[in-house]
Amino acid sequence: MLECTIIMIEVNNLTLFGKSHNLRLDIPALKFYSPGITALVGHNGAGKSSLLRLMSGLEKSNTGLVSYLGKDIFKDFESLKEKIHLISWNLELYQGLTTKDHLKLIKSVSKNWSVEIENALLKDLSVPPDKRIDKLSRGEQVRFRLLLSLPRKPMVILLDEVTNELDTDSRRIIFKKLDSYSYDTGAQVVVATNMIEDIERYATDIILLKKGKVILQGALDNIKEEHKTNFEEIIRIYERKDLQL
Repeated sequence: MLECTIIMIEVNNLTLFGKSHNLRLDIPALKFYSPGITALVGHNGAGKSSLLRLMSGLEKSNTGLVSYLGKDIFKDFESLKEKIHLISWNLELYQGLTTKDHLKLIKSVSKNWSVEIENALLKDLSVPPDKRIDKLSRGEQVRFRLLLSLPRKPMVILLDEVTNELDTDSRRIIFKKLDSYSYDTGAQVVVATNMIEDIERYATDIILLKKGKVILQGALDNIKEEHKTNFEEIIRIYERKDLQL
């Protein structure tokens, strides 16, 4: 189990514009710390999904750099795609396959597969082996996506609001797996979520976005100690701040 702090992904001088030339992201500098879970927080349209897509190499910024250990993630996408995994509802699975056949397919094309991690996940995540993907519940889908990801031993795992609609037990199982994987391997885990209960219980670090800008970042315990209140109230305080100030 790793205890040292690791910074693998950094953002520098980043801007991203939308199709109508509106500014979606404006981030001068940002670092993601591991081990532990970083909660990426903000209202719809704050830029959470856009930032995760940039971090995964699926989208290119207009200016600036998103890097993994000093490498440009977009330019080096092919060499880094096994290291950085994005789990998102926008990334489709093969709906007609059973989970067993889908797992076999991913194993056959993966360069670095851990049978040990696979067996542990099969035991703990309770993914039905003979159920078709299109018949899985939302919770089963998220657990199955973890089963497809973690055995490939990624060093960065990004979840784009896939846990928000799940029941408490499903979220608990998923966050515990992500937390233990992060501390066992040193991987960075970033979860876009607005579930206050999950943030308070599982997150070690917080990044709060508003209109594409970072308005709060830091260790959750330090932020709560500084403000002497719970995180839900802290979010309200910062959301009310004028970005022009």
